[in-house]
Amino acid sequence: MSVLWHKVVYDLWAHKARTLLAMASIAAGVFAVGAIFGMVDQLLAGMDAAHRAVAPSHFNIILRGAVNEAQVDELRATPGVAGLDPVNQIPVRYRLNDDDAWQPGNLVMRPDYDAQTYDVVTLQDGAWPQAPEVGLERLTGQFFGLEPGESVTFDVGGEARTYTVGGLIRHPFVQPPAFGGRAHFFADAATLAEFGVPPGFYVQLLVRVEAPYSREKAEAVAGELRSRLGDLNVPVAVTIYQDPDEHWGRRFVEGSMLVLQWMAAVSLFLSVVLVMNTLTALITQQTDQIGVIKAIGGRRRHIVAVYLSGALVYGLAALVIALPSGLLTAFYATQAFLNLFNIDYAAFQFSARAVVLQVLSAVLAPALAGLLPVLRGAALSVREAVATYGLGADFGSAPFDRMVDRFGERFLPTAHAAALGNLFRRKGRLALTVLVLTTAGVTFLVVMALVASMLLTIDNDAARRGYDVRLGFTTGQSADRVDALMAGASGVERYEFWLSRNATILRAGERLEDSAGLGVQLVGLPIGSELYRPLLTAGRWLEPGDDRVVVISQDTAEKNRLAVGDVITLDLGGVPGERWEIIGTYKIIFGGGFNTEEFYAPLPAVAAASGQAGEGTRVMVRTTDRTLAGAQAVAGALRERFEDDGLRVDLYTSSVTLEDRAFTLNQFSPVVFTLLGLAALLAGVGAIGLTSALSISVMERTREIGVLRALGARSSTLLSLYLMEGVLQSLLSWGLAVPLAYGLAQPLARQMGQTMLAVNLDYAFSLPAVFLWLAVTLVIGVVASLGPARDAARISVRESLAYA
Repeated sequence: MSVLWHKVVYDLWAHKARTLLAMASIAAGVFAVGAIFGMVDQLLAGMDAAHRAVAPSHFNIILRGAVNEAQVDELRATPGVAGLDPVNQIPVRYRLNDDDAWQPGNLVMRPDYDAQTYDVVTLQDGAWPQAPEVGLERLTGQFFGLEPGESVTFDVGGEARTYTVGGLIRHPFVQPPAFGGRAHFFADAATLAEFGVPPGFYVQLLVRVEAPYSREKAEAVAGELRSRLGDLNVPVAVTIYQDPDEHWGRRFVEGSMLVLQWMAAVSLFLSVVLVMNTLTALITQQTDQIGVIKAIGGRRRHIVAVYLSGALVYGLAALVIALPSGLLTAFYATQAFLNLFNIDYAAFQFSARAVVLQVLSAVLAPALAGLLPVLRGAALSVREAVATYGLGADFGSAPFDRMVDRFGERFLPTAHAAALGNLFRRKGRLALTVLVLTTAGVTFLVVMALVASMLLTIDNDAARRGYDVRLGFTTGQSADRVDALMAGASGVERYEFWLSRNATILRAGERLEDSAGLGVQLVGLPIGSELYRPLLTAGRWLEPGDDRVVVISQDTAEKNRLAVGDVITLDLGGVPGERWEIIGTYKIIFGGGFNTEEFYAPLPAVAAASGQAGEGTRVMVRTTDRTLAGAQAVAGALRERFEDDGLRVDLYTSSVTLEDRAFTLNQFSPVVFTLLGLAALLAGVGAIGLTSALSISVMERTREIGVLRALGARSSTLLSLYLMEGVLQSLLSWGLAVPLAYGLAQPLARQMGQTMLAVNLDYAFSLPAVFLWLAVTLVIGVVASLGPARDAARISVRESLAYA
């Protein structure tokens, strides 16, 4: 066996380029397996562990008013409540430099930072906030480059007041500023009093229910708390639920993780295909050697052992490269993803499952890939092996081959016709090589179709929103007062003043649950409004002459088996409940911020039912400059105008439409970039495969090249011959990838939309991506062909005819 082992070593060393290509292709697949499965395991586990570590509340209630300490104690006594933490979070305006415009932010206050119970914030650097210093959320600090000791200026009652940053604090539930989230600051009770919130009053409640936890129990307790808050004349703005065991960000990554795992498996499969290609070519090239081995007494098991040993060496060498790089990539990718969710992940960790999968992939995949061609080669008799030419001598005998020849002779120059014929000499190898490039192309085009579908869906939804800015007030305001302030505002094309009230849904006296779990906002808007028309799924929209009619969300209708024509009672709190007929249902695509579910009704009917005639709670504005910068400028100016006149703008019901759009896109960005990275990896594997196939082709046709040389063929002719062969394979893969991607993209877009937005995306296939991938495949074809083409052009007549 030692002689045969020497042959294994000789084959690996004598054909170093082939060995390196095989190792690189396996390493790419094994790397993808380790990096992706390692990241998936660490990411979800890291998110859940960090979530549980902060003792998450089961839900938190954000109020439009405030409760005092005595009222908090009453609420704690609510049946089913295990614990309740009062906190404060108010909207503020800040700037970092005197010349900067005011920017919206949040100021958070905990009664005692050293005795927190739920949603625990942690000190990262410096000290807890104590007047006259404030704390800074660490993502805000990273984004703006602020550190303890630097200063921030706030608008305090119309006066610019500067505070020193005393510490960096991690808040577990903030949107990253890099993704459009607002800056967060922290203060103590004394500092918050300067912003108008007296000590002992709170605007937010963090609540846990008694064990065992269930969403249904949380919704029931939240409903009871809402009723009690209504009795205290403290309206609720929004309720946010969370599972105590699963991180709130799981829904953004779970669906994409399944796609990524599938892509890793595809990458490994393509690597296996390339190994199969390599071993098939090697055995084809060495069939005469197999004949010699058999002639001197070699058995089938010896031949199988020789070539599978080579495959095993490929795999082990690839593992040396892929294992550490895969583990490191998994860790750093996990670290980067977790940082988006404001989670520390400093100590190096790895997934044992990923390591096992990498080892099994590196050892078993090459052996399984090589098993079929090795067994086929080992089954050759001495006569068949010694007589085999190995070039595909039967090319030209099949009808398809003759058709290819006729096409080339009629339509192509001689060199191009020869390249086309050579392309189909080894149909099995061609199929395997094209399969790799086609898969890379399908992946790229599907990802780009997802992006195009997402943009189309969001743009279609934005088109239904005729407003660019929404500014809400904490309490109802006089329409005359708001009209007077809007009269002198610049940059406003048109505006409408809407009225909203918290509502509880009743049917036959029984309380119904909305899809969010705690009431809804009944929104009154002018009949014929040009600033909003949602995506209707049943029934109709509001029309002139309508009175007590309402358009509700499809989710709530399905949850409670409500249909168009049904009558429900809406309890607005403090006034008798009114009966409303359902005339339509709608589907919201994206909302941004913390928006409760909304029911839409005629403005006069809502005003009459709530006893708020001549009042409103939100201003909907269409700006003259509808760009993001233009809308932000108008929003800032209006916010300042209102607050200067004593109207407090509500953080949770105010937004800029294009900011919402950017935030929604940012939810997809990590997934999209990861998928594009995998497409690039697959393209690299495809380039390796094409280079390997053409290099093998050069070795197989060495004597043929010598004949061409002897007949006067120039180096440039041989160079163009192989370049054209590589380009033709690339074009073939592109032609297959486009229709396959078109067919696969739509169901995948639907699945991604359901995962990320709970809607079906409006489908769009990206034509620019088709032509971009054409350019990429042509570059791959040329670059992958250069090495083999140069090798072919350097072969002399003497070298080629001496080749055995």
